[in-house]
Amino acid sequence: MLPERTGPYLSFVKIIVADVERVYAFYNKVLGVEQVARVRQDEGYDQLDEIISKPVGADVAPTLAIKCFVNRPAPPPGELQIGFIVDNVDEVLKLAVEAGGSVLKTAVDQPQHGVRVAFFNDVEGHSVEIVQLL
Repeated sequence: MLPERTGPYLSFVKIIVADVERVYAFYNKVLGVEQVARVRQDEGYDQLDEIISKPVGADVAPTLAIKCFVNRPAPPPGELQIGFIVDNVDEVLKLAVEAGGSVLKTAVDQPQHGVRVAFFNDVEGHSVEIVQLL
């Protein structure tokens, strides 16, 4: 059951991809998200396949949904950017590259904001920002 809240809050982010399994495996390996549901529905042009995931061990958290419209081409990367707070930016960048991603911007300390920040592309080219609290 969700806690009572006032006003809007972030519930989920969806990435529309070409290969649900491949992209989910990337986020599972690099950021440790775990599958909580699988949705396969509709027919023809509207047929979809979606994996809904969340951070391991999180009870209530925004979810990351990785979605494919089976009979449509995926949109080009760059339609959104997602962000994660991580324990070690450098380790996550290393894992991203090992899993087939690429570094967009190497890690930089931003002491004025109390963070270390880096950016990478996932296996389909979607931009991901990772932030380590200093």
